[in-house]
Amino acid sequence: MSMIGKLRQVSEFELAKFKANPSELVRALAGSSPVGDPQAYTELRQNLEQSPVVQQLMELSRQGKMPTKEQQLEMRQQMLDLLRQAGGMQKAAFAKLTPPSAHAQQKSPNELDLHKSWHCLHFLFTGKAEGSDGTPLGDAILGGAEIGGEAADTGYGPPRALSPTRVKSIAEALNAFPIAEKARQYDADAADRAEVYVAQHGAEELQQYFAELRSFYNDAASKGQAVLLWIE
Repeated sequence: MSMIGKLRQVSEFELAKFKANPSELVRALAGSSPVGDPQAYTELRQNLEQSPVVQQLMELSRQGKMPTKEQQLEMRQQMLDLLRQAGGMQKAAFAKLTPPSAHAQQKSPNELDLHKSWHCLHFLFTGKAEGSDGTPLGDAILGGAEIGGEAADTGYGPPRALSPTRVKSIAEALNAFPIAEKARQYDADAADRAEVYVAQHGAEELQQYFAELRSFYNDAASKGQAVLLWIE
Protein backbone atom coordinates (compact mmCIF):
# COMPACT_ATOMS: atom_id res chain seq x y z
CA MET A 1 0.00 0.00 0.00
CA SER A 2 1.49 3.32 -1.10
CA MET A 3 1.66 6.48 0.98
CA ILE A 4 1.01 9.44 -1.31
CA GLY A 5 1.47 13.07 -0.26
CA LYS A 6 -1.19 15.48 -1.50
CA LEU A 7 -1.98 19.19 -1.19
CA ARG A 8 -4.99 21.24 -2.23
CA GLN A 9 -5.70 24.96 -2.26
CA VAL A 10 -8.96 26.04 -0.62
CA SER A 11 -10.51 29.38 0.19
CA GLU A 12 -10.93 30.53 3.78
CA PHE A 13 -14.69 30.05 3.32
CA GLU A 14 -14.20 26.43 2.23
CA LEU A 15 -11.84 25.83 5.13
CA ALA A 16 -14.41 27.14 7.61
CA LYS A 17 -17.06 24.92 6.01
CA PHE A 18 -14.84 21.85 6.31
CA LYS A 19 -14.10 22.57 9.95
CA ALA A 20 -17.80 22.86 10.69
CA ASN A 21 -18.81 19.80 8.66
CA PRO A 22 -16.23 16.99 8.30
CA SER A 23 -18.49 15.11 5.88
CA GLU A 24 -18.00 17.95 3.41
CA LEU A 25 -14.25 17.55 3.81
CA VAL A 26 -14.45 13.80 3.18
CA ARG A 27 -16.49 14.40 0.04
CA ALA A 28 -14.11 17.11 -1.21
CA LEU A 29 -11.00 14.97 -0.77
CA ALA A 30 -12.60 11.95 -2.40
CA GLY A 31 -14.26 13.84 -5.22
CA SER A 32 -17.29 11.63 -4.69
CA SER A 33 -20.94 11.65 -3.81
CA PRO A 34 -22.19 12.85 -0.41
CA VAL A 35 -21.58 10.79 2.71
CA GLY A 36 -24.38 8.40 3.65
CA ASP A 37 -26.57 8.58 6.69
CA PRO A 38 -25.03 8.31 10.21
CA GLN A 39 -26.76 5.00 10.94
CA ALA A 40 -25.14 3.37 7.91
CA TYR A 41 -21.76 4.69 8.99
CA THR A 42 -22.29 3.32 12.53
CA GLU A 43 -23.06 -0.12 11.12
CA LEU A 44 -19.96 -0.04 8.96
CA ARG A 45 -17.85 0.94 11.93
CA GLN A 46 -19.25 -1.93 13.96
CA ASN A 47 -18.20 -4.24 11.14
CA LEU A 48 -14.68 -2.86 11.42
CA GLU A 49 -14.59 -3.53 15.15
CA GLN A 50 -15.46 -7.17 14.47
CA SER A 51 -12.82 -7.61 11.76
CA PRO A 52 -10.00 -10.14 12.39
CA VAL A 53 -7.24 -7.52 12.38
CA VAL A 54 -8.99 -5.38 15.01
CA GLN A 55 -9.64 -8.46 17.11
CA GLN A 56 -5.91 -9.28 16.88
CA LEU A 57 -5.00 -5.77 17.98
CA MET A 58 -7.38 -5.98 20.92
CA GLU A 59 -5.87 -9.30 21.99
CA LEU A 60 -2.35 -7.87 21.73
CA SER A 61 -3.47 -4.95 23.88
CA ARG A 62 -4.82 -7.31 26.53
CA GLN A 63 -1.42 -9.06 26.50
CA GLY A 64 0.41 -5.75 26.83
CA LYS A 65 2.06 -6.18 23.43
CA MET A 66 2.51 -3.66 20.63
CA PRO A 67 1.01 -4.41 17.20
CA THR A 68 3.33 -4.76 14.24
CA LYS A 69 3.60 -1.99 11.68
CA GLU A 70 1.80 -4.20 9.17
CA GLN A 71 -1.12 -4.73 11.54
CA GLN A 72 -1.41 -0.99 12.20
CA LEU A 73 -1.40 -0.24 8.47
CA GLU A 74 -3.96 -2.96 7.81
CA MET A 75 -6.32 -1.53 10.41
CA ARG A 76 -5.93 1.97 8.98
CA GLN A 77 -6.65 0.65 5.51
CA GLN A 78 -9.79 -1.12 6.71
CA MET A 79 -10.98 2.09 8.35
CA LEU A 80 -10.31 3.98 5.12
CA ASP A 81 -12.20 1.37 3.12
CA LEU A 82 -15.20 1.71 5.41
CA LEU A 83 -15.10 5.49 5.16
CA ARG A 84 -15.07 5.15 1.40
CA GLN A 85 -18.10 2.91 1.55
CA ALA A 86 -19.90 5.39 3.81
CA GLY A 87 -19.05 8.23 1.48
CA GLY A 88 -19.68 6.47 -1.81
CA MET A 89 -15.94 6.37 -2.53
CA GLN A 90 -15.62 2.94 -4.05
CA LYS A 91 -14.96 4.37 -7.51
CA ALA A 92 -12.11 6.53 -6.25
CA ALA A 93 -10.57 3.58 -4.43
CA PHE A 94 -10.76 1.41 -7.56
CA ALA A 95 -9.11 4.11 -9.64
CA LYS A 96 -6.04 3.94 -7.42
CA LEU A 97 -5.56 0.29 -8.33
CA THR A 98 -5.46 0.92 -12.07
CA PRO A 99 -2.75 2.61 -14.18
CA PRO A 100 -3.54 6.32 -14.61
CA SER A 101 -4.66 7.34 -18.06
CA ALA A 102 -3.47 10.45 -19.85
CA HIS A 103 -6.73 12.12 -18.90
CA ALA A 104 -6.33 11.16 -15.25
CA GLN A 105 -2.88 12.72 -15.20
CA GLN A 106 -4.27 16.14 -16.07
CA LYS A 107 -3.90 18.16 -12.87
CA SER A 108 -5.74 21.13 -11.50
CA PRO A 109 -3.41 24.02 -10.61
CA ASN A 110 -5.14 24.00 -7.22
CA GLU A 111 -3.93 20.48 -6.43
CA LEU A 112 -0.53 18.85 -6.07
CA ASP A 113 0.33 15.17 -5.91
CA LEU A 114 3.86 14.62 -4.59
CA HIS A 115 3.54 10.87 -5.05
CA LYS A 116 6.19 9.12 -2.92
CA SER A 117 8.61 12.07 -2.83
CA TRP A 118 6.88 13.92 0.02
CA HIS A 119 8.89 12.31 2.82
CA CYS A 120 12.25 12.81 1.08
CA LEU A 121 11.47 16.49 0.59
CA HIS A 122 10.46 16.88 4.23
CA PHE A 123 13.71 15.20 5.30
CA LEU A 124 15.61 17.49 2.94
CA PHE A 125 13.95 20.54 4.53
CA THR A 126 14.26 19.55 8.19
CA GLY A 127 16.77 16.70 8.58
CA LYS A 128 14.08 14.69 10.37
CA ALA A 129 11.47 12.16 9.37
CA GLU A 130 8.66 12.87 11.80
CA GLY A 131 6.46 15.94 12.03
CA SER A 132 7.11 19.61 11.56
CA ASP A 133 9.87 21.48 13.37
CA GLY A 134 7.71 24.60 13.48
CA THR A 135 9.53 26.39 10.68
CA PRO A 136 7.86 27.35 7.39
CA LEU A 137 9.86 24.66 5.57
CA GLY A 138 8.90 22.13 8.22
CA ASP A 139 5.23 23.02 7.68
CA ALA A 140 5.36 22.78 3.88
CA ILE A 141 4.45 19.07 3.84
CA LEU A 142 3.82 17.87 7.40
CA GLY A 143 2.61 21.07 9.06
CA GLY A 144 -0.81 22.47 9.77
CA ALA A 145 -3.56 21.79 12.29
CA GLU A 146 -5.64 18.63 11.92
CA ILE A 147 -9.24 19.12 10.83
CA GLY A 148 -12.16 16.78 10.34
CA GLY A 149 -11.19 14.35 13.09
CA GLU A 150 -11.63 10.61 12.75
CA ALA A 151 -14.42 10.94 10.20
CA ALA A 152 -12.00 12.52 7.73
CA ASP A 153 -9.07 10.15 8.37
CA THR A 154 -7.48 9.39 5.00
CA GLY A 155 -5.64 6.33 6.29
CA TYR A 156 -2.72 8.16 7.92
CA GLY A 157 -4.56 10.62 10.10
CA PRO A 158 -6.94 13.49 9.34
CA PRO A 159 -6.04 16.17 6.80
CA ARG A 160 -4.18 19.23 8.07
CA ALA A 161 -4.81 22.87 7.19
CA LEU A 162 -2.50 25.85 6.74
CA SER A 163 -3.82 29.42 6.96
CA PRO A 164 -3.25 31.86 4.09
CA THR A 165 -0.72 33.73 6.26
CA ARG A 166 1.26 30.54 6.84
CA VAL A 167 1.03 29.67 3.16
CA LYS A 168 2.73 32.95 2.28
CA SER A 169 5.53 32.28 4.79
CA ILE A 170 6.08 28.84 3.29
CA ALA A 171 6.17 30.24 -0.24
CA GLU A 172 8.84 32.73 0.80
CA ALA A 173 10.91 30.00 2.49
CA LEU A 174 10.69 27.74 -0.56
CA ASN A 175 11.75 30.57 -2.85
CA ALA A 176 14.86 31.10 -0.71
CA PHE A 177 15.71 27.40 -0.40
CA PRO A 178 18.92 26.39 -2.34
CA ILE A 179 17.40 23.28 -3.87
CA ALA A 180 20.18 22.51 -6.37
CA GLU A 181 22.82 22.45 -3.65
CA LYS A 182 20.66 20.59 -1.12
CA ALA A 183 19.54 17.99 -3.65
CA ARG A 184 23.18 17.21 -4.49
CA GLN A 185 23.94 16.83 -0.78
CA TYR A 186 20.93 14.58 -0.13
CA ASP A 187 22.06 11.38 1.59
CA ALA A 188 19.63 8.60 0.71
CA ASP A 189 21.33 6.17 3.10
CA ALA A 190 20.92 8.59 6.01
CA ALA A 191 17.30 9.10 5.02
CA ASP A 192 16.80 5.35 4.93
CA ARG A 193 18.29 4.99 8.42
CA ALA A 194 15.87 7.67 9.60
CA GLU A 195 13.05 5.51 8.17
CA VAL A 196 12.10 7.97 5.46
CA TYR A 197 9.47 6.43 3.18
CA VAL A 198 11.03 5.53 -0.20
CA ALA A 199 14.32 7.18 0.69
CA GLN A 200 16.04 6.41 -2.62
CA HIS A 201 15.45 9.57 -4.66
CA GLY A 202 17.95 11.15 -7.02
CA ALA A 203 18.88 14.83 -7.15
CA GLU A 204 17.03 15.42 -10.42
CA GLU A 205 13.84 13.85 -9.11
CA LEU A 206 14.00 15.87 -5.89
CA GLN A 207 14.47 19.10 -7.84
CA GLN A 208 11.52 18.27 -10.07
CA TYR A 209 9.10 17.67 -7.20
CA PHE A 210 10.49 20.65 -5.29
CA ALA A 211 9.80 22.88 -8.29
CA GLU A 212 6.19 21.66 -8.35
CA LEU A 213 5.83 22.27 -4.62
CA ARG A 214 7.31 25.78 -4.86
CA SER A 215 5.07 26.65 -7.81
CA PHE A 216 2.02 25.36 -5.95
CA TYR A 217 2.71 27.48 -2.86
CA ASN A 218 3.54 30.58 -4.91
CA ASP A 219 0.22 30.23 -6.71
CA ALA A 220 -1.70 29.69 -3.46
CA ALA A 221 0.02 32.66 -1.81
CA SER A 222 -0.72 34.93 -4.77
CA LYS A 223 -4.43 34.12 -4.45
CA GLY A 224 -4.60 34.30 -0.65
CA GLN A 225 -5.58 30.66 -0.39
CA ALA A 226 -5.36 28.25 2.50
CA VAL A 227 -3.90 24.78 1.91
CA LEU A 228 -5.01 21.29 2.91
CA LEU A 229 -2.35 18.58 3.29
CA TRP A 230 -2.84 14.86 3.72
CA ILE A 231 -1.27 11.43 3.17
CA GLU A 232 -3.28 8.62 1.60
